[in-house]
Amino acid sequence: MPKTLDAFTKEGNNTIIRKKDLIKSSNLKKEFLEINQHLYGKLKYTETDTRARSKEIINLILCKLVDEKNNSSPDSVMAFSIRNDEESHELLDRLKLFFKEKLKNKYKDIIDENENINLNKELVALVVEKLQNISLLDSSKDVLADAFEVFVSRLLKEAGGQFFTPASVVKFMVNYLDPEIDTRIIDPACGHGGFLLECKDLLLSKIKQKFTNQKELIESNYAEVISNLYGIDKDSYLAKICKLYIDIISQGKSNIFCEDSLDPNNYRKQTLDIIKNDHFDYVFTNPPFGAKIPIDNKEILQKFDLAHKWDYKDELWIRQNKLIKKQPPQILFIERCVQLLNNGGKLGIVLPEGLFGNPSNRYIWEYLRRKGKILGIISLDQNAFQPYTCNKTSILFFQKLKLIPENYQINFAIVDNVGHDKDGKVQYKLNKDGSIKYDLENEPIINNDLLNLHLKINESNEFSYLEEQDVFKLNINQIKNNIFIPSYYTGVEKPLKSLEENQSFILLSVADLIEKGIIYTKNKEYLPRGDEIGSQVYGLGDVPFIRTSEINNWEINLNSHKKTSEEVYNQFKEKQDLEIGDILLVKDGGPNLIGKTAYITELDTKIIIQSHIYKIKTLKNNEDIDPYLLLYLLNLNIVQKQIRAITFVQGTISTIGNRIMDVILPIPSDLSKRKEISKHIKEIIDNKTESRKKILKLSINSFDD
Repeated sequence: MPKTLDAFTKEGNNTIIRKKDLIKSSNLKKEFLEINQHLYGKLKYTETDTRARSKEIINLILCKLVDEKNNSSPDSVMAFSIRNDEESHELLDRLKLFFKEKLKNKYKDIIDENENINLNKELVALVVEKLQNISLLDSSKDVLADAFEVFVSRLLKEAGGQFFTPASVVKFMVNYLDPEIDTRIIDPACGHGGFLLECKDLLLSKIKQKFTNQKELIESNYAEVISNLYGIDKDSYLAKICKLYIDIISQGKSNIFCEDSLDPNNYRKQTLDIIKNDHFDYVFTNPPFGAKIPIDNKEILQKFDLAHKWDYKDELWIRQNKLIKKQPPQILFIERCVQLLNNGGKLGIVLPEGLFGNPSNRYIWEYLRRKGKILGIISLDQNAFQPYTCNKTSILFFQKLKLIPENYQINFAIVDNVGHDKDGKVQYKLNKDGSIKYDLENEPIINNDLLNLHLKINESNEFSYLEEQDVFKLNINQIKNNIFIPSYYTGVEKPLKSLEENQSFILLSVADLIEKGIIYTKNKEYLPRGDEIGSQVYGLGDVPFIRTSEINNWEINLNSHKKTSEEVYNQFKEKQDLEIGDILLVKDGGPNLIGKTAYITELDTKIIIQSHIYKIKTLKNNEDIDPYLLLYLLNLNIVQKQIRAITFVQGTISTIGNRIMDVILPIPSDLSKRKEISKHIKEIIDNKTESRKKILKLSINSFDD
C-alpha cells in the first residue's frame, strides 16, 4: 500500500522545521543564483536538457510556495525540508507525493497528468537544503520573478525575444496608471504574470484601505479583483506557470490563456468568449521584440493597420492597402493593445527606444495620435534589462479615446539609474567620498530613479529652455516630427532654441542641405553609406578597408588591420565614389565612436568604407557651404549633442540611423564669417596632410635603408 503524505509527516517528528522557524532572506535572487551555480557545477560535464531542468526547479519552488501558503499557523510543520536521518531518495519520494497531492490534484486543469518532479535525488536535496529555512513569501513580493530571472531568462531570450521585466519597472508602470478596484486588466504577453501580480497587490491595498476591518467585504472585493485579471501568452509553459502561480498566491481562479495574442481569429472558443476588443480598462505589457522574430504570416498581418505601408504626403501619413512583407512583433502589439482597450482605457507598454524617434517609424505615432492621447514617455537607462539584453527601451503610456483633444500635455522622464549595473549588480547611492549612503533605518539606499517617479511626474513642471530637467511636460503641439525621445528635447531643443532668435545664425537640417543641393545624394531621403566586403577577402592585398575605429580626429587611419585586394577595391570603387573633400561620419558602433568624422584627402581616396559609415559629399564650387565649413559644423558641440541624443541601441550596437537627416546645423549668416572658418579648417587639414606625408616618407626611407 503506498504511503500518504500524512504518514511521511508523522515519521519525521524528531527533526521538524515549523512555519515560525522560517526567516526572511534579504536577497532571494542571490539565494537562487547560488543554487544555479551549484547545479551548474554538478551538471557541466553531463548532458542535460537545460529547459527541462529549469522547469523542474520552478516546480520545486512552487512546492515550497504551496507549503508556505497552506500552513498559516506558526507551529505548522513544513514539508519542504530535510528530516533527520532522511536519505535523499526518501526526500525525493516525499516531495513527489507532495507535488501530486497538493498541486496536481488541486490544479488538475493546469498541471498535466504525466507531470512530476524529475530532477535526480541529489539535485532535489541540494535545492531543498538551500531553501528550507527561508520564507519565500516574506523575502519577495514576486518570488517567480526572481526565480525566472535566474533560471529561465536566457531560455526565454533564445526562444523568442522575451526578456524578464525588472520589478522596479513593473511597479512604476502600475503605480503610474494606478488602476481602480472594479476595472478589467490584461497583459497580452503575460509571461509569469509580473504585471498582473503587481496590479493585484496595489488593488488589495486599496480594498483594505476602503473596507478597513470589514473582512467579508475585503474578501469578496479581492475575489472580484482576481476575476478581473487576464493574461495571454503564446508559450504554453509560461501560460501554465502564470495561471498556477496566480492561483497559488491569490488563492483564487485566474484568467490566463495560452494563445498567440496577435492572432485572435484562431483563439479557442473559451478565449474568444472572454478576450474581446474594446473590453479592457488597462493593458500592461512588455511584449517580445526584435527584428529576428518578425511576423510574416499574411493572414495575421492583414488584420493590422500597422502591418500596412504608410506614405507621407502633404504633411500627412496615409495608410496604404499594400501589406508589409514582415513586421517586428512589438509594432503589432501596440495596435493589438489599442484594440483591446475600451474607450478611456489606458495602456502601459515597454518598447525599444528606436520606435520613439526613428523616421521610418513615425507612422506609428500618427496611428496612436488618431486613436487617443499619448500620456507619457519614460526613457529607461540602457542597463534596465541588463545583464540579459543591452536593448535600450522606453515606456509608452497611452489612453484610447473617441474624442481626442486638439492639445494636451505629455509627461516625459529620463531615467539614468535603474538600481543595477550592466552585470545586474545592485548599485547604491554614494556619498562624495565614495561610501554608500544609508537611510534613517540604516539600510543602504539603492540608486533607482524609478522609485516614486510617478509622484515626481505628477509634480513636474512644463518644459523650460532655461532649466535642467529630467522630468517635464510638453504639449502634443510642441512635439517635433513625431520624435518622442525625451533627451531630444533636453539635449537638442534647448541649445537650438537659444540660437533661433540669434540673427548671426541660420538653422538648417541635414535634410534641408540635401534639398537645397548643398549635400549631394542620389536618394534625397538617405545619405549614402559604405559596404561590407566580407571577412573572407581580408588580407588579399594592400587596399585599406576602413571601419569605424579607423576614423578619429578628422583623419583616416590607413594602417587598417583589414586590407584587401585591388580586384575587390575595383568592385566597390564606382559605387562608393570617394573623392577629395568628401566627409565620412560614423553612424553605428560604440557610443564613443558615433559622430566621429574624417575628411578625405589626396592620401585617402583608394579605400573601401564600411557600411557603418556615412559618406557626405558637397557639390563642388559651392560658395555657401564648402566641405571645410561642413566638417567644422558637424563637430560643433551643439551638433554632437544632437547626434548623442538621437543615438539608440538596435540589437547589440548603437546607431543614429536615418535620424541624421533631422540634425540641425547652426550656419553663420555672414558669408565672410563662413569663408574665415573654411580657411582656418583648410589650414588644419592641409597641415595634417603634410604631416602624414612626412611620416609616410620617413617610413618608406627607413624601410629602403
